[in-house]
Amino acid sequence: MLLFPKEEHDRIRFGEITITFRDWDKLRVEAGKEYKSFDLGFVRVEEIAFIDPKKITDEDLAAAGFSDMDEFKTIFRKRNPGFNFGSGKIIRIRFTYLGPEQRNAARVKPNDRELIRILERLVEIDVLSDLPIKSDAFLEFLDGDVPKNTVALAQHFDIPREAVRTRMTQLKNEGLVDARREGYTITVRGKAYLDSKI
Repeated sequence: MLLFPKEEHDRIRFGEITITFRDWDKLRVEAGKEYKSFDLGFVRVEEIAFIDPKKITDEDLAAAGFSDMDEFKTIFRKRNPGFNFGSGKIIRIRFTYLGPEQRNAARVKPNDRELIRILERLVEIDVLSDLPIKSDAFLEFLDGDVPKNTVALAQHFDIPREAVRTRMTQLKNEGLVDARREGYTITVRGKAYLDSKI
């Protein structure tokens, strides 16, 4: 479960708040998974990480519903008494509101905001990868009715199978591919992303 203050609920429903910060000693949610939020509905965690509070950007603050760092510190301290902004680590969670009913985000077409987020994540994945093959190339190869297994992907791109598994796990965490016994397939979310680039 991932809870939010009641005063934030409407802004979350309208997509105005897409980041939340937590003072947790360990990660309690996982990227790519959906969680129920009491009186709000369901959210999908897109990204989660421990960060230095000094590295929180103005864009982060705006996406979390705050006008500036002073407002954020005041409210965060009220919610987390004793938190030390000078030495503590803070958890930043990027999320997407899914609605009042649970749904599998991989089976739902993303909106424009989500498409931008997918593009940003794939650029990040590609930049951090040692592979010369971009994520879009994997999705395009999977765009069809026949599932492709690890061997087929490794042969097609001439890369090690372990590298295929790593990239497929990353794309699966983004809800863009699905793993079946017979192989990998592109999801509705992945197909919508490809179609948006045409």
